[in-house]
Amino acid sequence: MFELFLVMMALTSPILITIFVRNYFNYKSEINQKLLALQKESDSNTALSTKKTVDILIDRVIVLEKIVTNSNIDLSREINKL
Repeated sequence: MFELFLVMMALTSPILITIFVRNYFNYKSEINQKLLALQKESDSNTALSTKKTVDILIDRVIVLEKIVTNSNIDLSREINKL
């Protein structure tokens, strides 16, 4: 009886190992694809937030240039907006 068990294990072990290895690599490829999708989404979100920050800084620089070149009273309102 024990010999039969050993023969069955010897015959089925390569098949089981093959199945497990194939499933492992399928799982790894799925996880890598999901990770790449998340990285692309994160990169696009980072680009949008960077663009918003640059737009805000450009507006501030424009106001500062007005302050340096003009002595208009309306500039105090623009400074308060910032």
